[in-house]
Amino acid sequence: MQNKHKIKGLKPTKFLVFYLILALLVLMVPGLTYAGPLTALSDTMSRLRISEDSDHTIRFTTPTGAEDIGDTIEITMPTGFTIGAVVFGDMDLSHGITTGYETELTLAAAAGAGVWGASFAGQVLSLDHPTDAGENITAGNKVIVEIGTNANGGSNQIANNSSADSYTISIAGDFGDDGKIGIVTLTDDQVAVSADVDPTLTFSLSGNSTDFSTLSASSVTTSTPNITLTIGTNATSGYTISIYDTGDTSDPGMKEVAGSFMIGSADYSYSDTADLSSVAGYGIQGSSATATIDARYDQTGDDVGGYELTAQALATYGSTADNHTVLITSKAKVTSSTTAGSYADTVTVIATGNF
Repeated sequence: MQNKHKIKGLKPTKFLVFYLILALLVLMVPGLTYAGPLTALSDTMSRLRISEDSDHTIRFTTPTGAEDIGDTIEITMPTGFTIGAVVFGDMDLSHGITTGYETELTLAAAAGAGVWGASFAGQVLSLDHPTDAGENITAGNKVIVEIGTNANGGSNQIANNSSADSYTISIAGDFGDDGKIGIVTLTDDQVAVSADVDPTLTFSLSGNSTDFSTLSASSVTTSTPNITLTIGTNATSGYTISIYDTGDTSDPGMKEVAGSFMIGSADYSYSDTADLSSVAGYGIQGSSATATIDARYDQTGDDVGGYELTAQALATYGSTADNHTVLITSKAKVTSSTTAGSYADTVTVIATGNF
């Protein structure tokens, strides 16, 4: 019986060799590409919750590319995912050899010269090659398709299936390559996080004593060191720093330790403020780069604000604060008839958080 596979004039061995050579010649033709499986496929969704609107960032690498007029890339979304009002304006299409974002392609509802068509028919998104030879997707390129608010100017999203399950996106079309992507939906894709923050107030003094040494009747003396108050709080209405002194328990000022004479605050008449360049007395100046210093103590030069036996606002701030500082500078002057001796006063500082 004659061999049915035998070709006239060729022995079986020669027949096999002939076709192997023919196949090699075809593979060596420059520029010729072949359809194949897509690689590096993924779809990053902005939400996985059932029935929730979600963005999609679909990625794949195409071995063949889409370089011919009439080429179509078809992306089929799973049944039950509602496309809704998604149109080409809610999509971006880009490609490139390194990231896939190198070349952004122009989209419209239908393909045109230099324009890719992008439209849904049911569950199938068709990306159609332009009607001219430009704007090709090159073989071996990474391709990125963004659908939803992640696209430039996008406002419409695809609604997830109402059932929690795993689903498959299929990619095929006339460009020849194909592949599939697995996605999933969940009953709930979010984790509720809770915490409490306790109210806090921190406060410190740079020192607990300051010394005028010897007071003069002819010039104003500044005690050393100045006292720096440092405060921090998470109180939404900020803080208040108040201050008062002991005086002689009847009037504010520095009292003679061994007697009853007083260097009054802010002057010997116990005024709220005083200019010590012209009168004798004792008081303080407040300063801060952040807090508001009360008008009584917001003084410079030889002017001072006087103490009271009850707490007076020194500095305030109306919001949360982190290590704010307030500087207290103490100044005094006596008269030529001020009784000789040692004088002292005790000043109390109060920090209040306004929660």
